[in-house]
This record gives sequence, C-alpha cells and structure tokens, in this order.
Amino acid sequence: MAEKLVIVESPKKAKEIQKFLGKDFIVKATVGHFKDLPEKEMGIDFKTFKPKFIIKSSRHKKILSEIKKLAKDKEVYIATDPDREGYAIGYFMYEELKNKAKDIKRAEFHEITEKHIKDVIKKAPQFEKTNFGLFNAFLGRRVGDRVVGYTLSPYASKEIGGRFSVGRVQSPAVRLIVEREKEIKEFKPTPYYVLYVVLEKDNIKFNANYQKAKIEDKEEAEKIFNDIKDEKYAKAIKIEKKQVKQKPKAPFITSTLQQAANSKLRFSPEKTMILAQDLFESGLITYHRTDSVRISKEAISGIRQLIEKEFGKDYLPSRARSYKSKNTQADAHEAIRITNFVNLDQQKKLVEKKGLSEDHFKLLKLIYERTVASQMADAVYDRTTITFDIKGYEFRTTGSILRFAGYKKVYQEEETENIQTLPEIKKDEKVKKLDQKLEEKWTKPPPRYSEASLVKKLEELGIGRPSTYASIIKTIKDRGYVVKEGNALIPTENAFHLIDYLDKHYKWVIDYDFTKNMEQFLDYVEQNKKNWKDFVKELYEKSTKRDIKPISKKMLNYALDLAKKHGKDISDILDNPEALSKFIEEHKETKPTEKQIAYAKSLAEKTGLELPTDVLEDKEKIKKWINKAKKEAMKTYKLSEKQKAVLVKNGKEDLIDKPEKALKWLNSFFKKRRKK
Repeated sequence: MAEKLVIVESPKKAKEIQKFLGKDFIVKATVGHFKDLPEKEMGIDFKTFKPKFIIKSSRHKKILSEIKKLAKDKEVYIATDPDREGYAIGYFMYEELKNKAKDIKRAEFHEITEKHIKDVIKKAPQFEKTNFGLFNAFLGRRVGDRVVGYTLSPYASKEIGGRFSVGRVQSPAVRLIVEREKEIKEFKPTPYYVLYVVLEKDNIKFNANYQKAKIEDKEEAEKIFNDIKDEKYAKAIKIEKKQVKQKPKAPFITSTLQQAANSKLRFSPEKTMILAQDLFESGLITYHRTDSVRISKEAISGIRQLIEKEFGKDYLPSRARSYKSKNTQADAHEAIRITNFVNLDQQKKLVEKKGLSEDHFKLLKLIYERTVASQMADAVYDRTTITFDIKGYEFRTTGSILRFAGYKKVYQEEETENIQTLPEIKKDEKVKKLDQKLEEKWTKPPPRYSEASLVKKLEELGIGRPSTYASIIKTIKDRGYVVKEGNALIPTENAFHLIDYLDKHYKWVIDYDFTKNMEQFLDYVEQNKKNWKDFVKELYEKSTKRDIKPISKKMLNYALDLAKKHGKDISDILDNPEALSKFIEEHKETKPTEKQIAYAKSLAEKTGLELPTDVLEDKEKIKKWINKAKKEAMKTYKLSEKQKAVLVKNGKEDLIDKPEKALKWLNSFFKKRRKK
C-alpha cells in the first residue's frame, strides 16, 4: 500500500499528478475550499475577530473523512495552489491532519510536468516552516470582506429600497463604471478641423498632414485651405531617416493575459481563468495566477532552442532577455508560459490529446505566441519623416518599412499608427499636389470600459489582485450592477443608486486610495509585517460607525402614506430617522395588496404550485412565494415573436433559449428607450 499522500484541490490535477508519481503515492483532491464562513450568519466574534469556519457541505465532509483515514501515519504532501487561497486550503488541511499524519510537507507546483513535480516533492519543506503569513492574509481578506458585506449590504438595501450588496473591492469597481458613464453623459462634443494634402511621386500616392493635428478655429482652418488651394507642388524642406527598433513585450501575467484574451479573443476574464485553470492542470502552461514576468533559466533555454529550430538564428538575440516585475515579492513565481517547448502544431496535438476544446487551444496559442516572442529579436523598421512647405505652411508625412520582423513573426500587437509607403524624395525636391481635404470632426467622450480595460484600470489603481480580477467583474455583472452590451460594460440604475448612497454615507468604501492601501496592508500581512486582525478591526470600525442614519426619499414617502392612511401627524419626526423607522414598523401594512393576490393566483394557475391560505394573508410570505413561482413559471415560459424579433435585431439571438435572461435584457432595453 502507498506510504505517501499528496493533497491537491482539483480531481483533474490529482489524476494528472498520479500518473507521474506512480504506485508509492496516493493523490487526493479537496475539491476546492472545503471550509468557509457560514452562509446565513456573520460567523465572526467581534470581541476577538475570531472567525467560525465550517465544513462547506456533506460532500466535503465525506472527502475530508476519507483523506483523514488515508493520512494516518503517512508522509503527507499538501500541494494546493501556490497562492493565498491555495495556501489557506492547505493550512486548513494541515490543522485537520497534524495529529494523524507521520509527517506533513508543503509542495508548491508551478507547472504540472513530471520533472517539476518530482523535483518539488524531493525538496518539499516541513509545513511548519512555510510562510503562515499567506494564511493570515487570506484571513484578513475573507473576514474583512465578510464584515463589510454583511454589515453594509442590509443598510444599503433598507435605506435605498431593494436588494443591494456592498463589497470592499466590488463597490470601487462599480464606481469606476458609474463615473465613466457620467463622464459620457456630461460630455459636450466640440468641433475641430483636420487638414491634409494628397501628394504623388512615381505613381505612389501618400498623405501629408498639416503640422497642427487639430485646428480648433474654423476660420483659421478655412484660411489655410484657401491659401494653398491653387498651389500645385509641395517642397520637401526637411527629411529625417532613422532605424527604429521595437522590443517584444514581457510574457503574460494574470492581468495582461485577461486583457489580451478579451481584446483578441473576446473572452471574459472569468472564461479566460477557467480555460487557463484547465491548461495548467493539464500540464500545458505554468500557474496562471501570478504578477511575475520572470521566466526560469531552464525554460528560457527551452524557448531559445525552439526559436532557433523554428525561425533560425537571426531571430534569436545574442543574450537571453530578462524581465523585471514591478512587485519584488512576485518573483517567487514565474510568468504564465508554455511548459512544452514545441511548435504550434504540436501544441495543438497536446490540447487534443488532453481532450480540451478549441477555445483552450486559442488561449494556449496566445500564451505560446507571447512566450516565444518575449525571447525573440527586436523588430526593425526604417522610418522616414518628411516636412513639406506649401505656401509657407508646414505639412508632415511619416512612412515606415519593416526591415526585419523579429518577434512580430510570432506575435502581432494591434497597430495604432497607419504605416504608409513613401517614394524616394530628396531635400528641396518639389512633389506634385493632387488634392487637399479639410474635414470637420468632433471630440469624442471617453469610451466605456471593456472587461480588458477595466482589469487594466483596477491593476493601475492597485484594486484587487491577480486572483480576484475575474471574480470582481463576474460579481458586479451577476448582482445586476453592470450589463455587457457588445464589449462595453454599462452601469444599471441600481449601480447609480448604490454609488450615490455610498458616496453620501460610506465614502471610504469606494475610495480608490483606501482600497489600494488595504490591499497593500494585506501584502504586509503576508510578509508578517502586519497583523490581520488590525485589518479587520479598521474595516469593522468604519462599517459600524453610523453618526446619522440617512432618510431615503422612498422611506419618507412610505411613512407619509402610512400617516395619511392611519390619520396620524408625523411632522415632528420627519427629520428623526430612528423615530420614523419605529413609526413605519408599528404601522406598516402586513396584508398583501389586491394586485399581489391576483398575481399570485394567476401564477398558481400557470405553474400548478399550491398557494396556501396563510400566504395570501401575509405580505412577506406572498413575496417569497411569488419569487419561487416566477422561477417555476420561467422553466416553461415562451418568448413572443415580437420579443424574439427585438432580440435578433439587437444581436441578442443567443438569449432566445434563455427566457429569464432575455426578459431581464428586454426590460432594461425598453426602460432605456422610454427614458430617451
């Protein structure tokens, strides 16, 4: 029987590792986090800030019980992922097994390849000697986020009216999208003018632009246009020729992979991370949650050999390239790179062999190209800039010729400049002017965030960390604060309500600098320089400090309606939130409205669900019953032909088979139409 037990998170990864380690080892998976804070209570003692972690499900109880039996008197390697979350799962497992196992070691796998896994197992340190700061940083984040969410979400829901959730990191992300939308709405376009001439030599036509890219004065633009109208030639007064070298970009880190996959492949950050997880677990890429751009010497050697074989020595710089991470802590990890140094055709065969999809290959191809390009020679351009004189006015043109593709042979960035071919022109030479154009253009508002540009902005502001960008964006979409139209993220009405509310009453939650400082605090906790409880304490004190309980317009109107109905004068308590809340509690209507009763009865007919008498007499009960019945009704709901036509017209035909999502989108669409 095997004497050694290896514990990982994923069953797929366990299966892959088992192949490499053979019969002396048993490899078991925890199936993600097996412990977490309870769902229906805070789960934190506010005197000590001690959290109450519980086993997540009966399935996890069964898995844990099996692992405990297997670990008895064995050598155990805890090999959960090499980040805070992975370490936390490992730490919980260590606590469960430390009195059962013979010995517990920590193994960090950065790639799932036979050599790497065997090397890591051989050098694995005792778990007690690893950095417990990783677990403390996890505690700070998990407990701190619970305090903010569970304290402020009920306040926001009650005081705005509706269901609202507040998050330490998600709310600043919503603020970014709301602020951008306000900028767009408040933007007033102004005209400007662009003037250029069309020149020709040796049957080569090219454009030369007036030296001022934007002319803001219409009269000035028209004067220059008219002054040069009759001129047939442009005189070359200055010619600059230079060789321009372009270096490749560093290999991918989590944020740049998410951005590139969104821009080039239209993958959401969440989808990118799911695909990358599969590629990692299948042994095709290194660990995908990293902010390090470093590549190991061994890997660089493999990449350079691949470049020489596939492209030749000319494409290989004389010395290997090295890249430095912004964060010095990051360099314990590597960048996201390929693990098999073979060409693209063979990479595709590996994907097929592992039973992965076409989308997996698309992402692997992107990682392959960026990995290989990062170690290739510069791209070399010949760039010529010519300044022309036309009637005393200067016009400029630039042309580039790619002399050597270098890394561009593999990885193309999206070109931002228009590269045109220029004929050979000498100084003082006169070139024929064929035409001239004066175009009126208008300034444009800033673009809405895409998922790629939002990730970039979050990283720039220091909000969140590599492992959280995808979940932040997923959360704000799932909670109805943001809808995606095309590639743009658009805030909903609820997003505006939430940010207005937080701006008035809990400004710190959406303060970018505060959020950034709290992320840095967690980094210090990880380095054992700060205490995680101080992190939670600060969030707790800020979340529970309520000097003035605000009175929302909705709350005020409701109280006035109740006062009128019951013949009460409440003029003396209109500015007193506590008294107003007490009045509402004592006088609020507990019986459902006729409209609610009628709606519930019609749903009961449609769905066949039982509608108990006590539900028809209680406002809260009928609300819950209606929500349950609506979900049931949605299972058999059929969209009308008119609804389908609107979806097709707006490029949303993929929602036709998803009636619940379709209705949500249609409601939002018609609401916006009515506003316009």
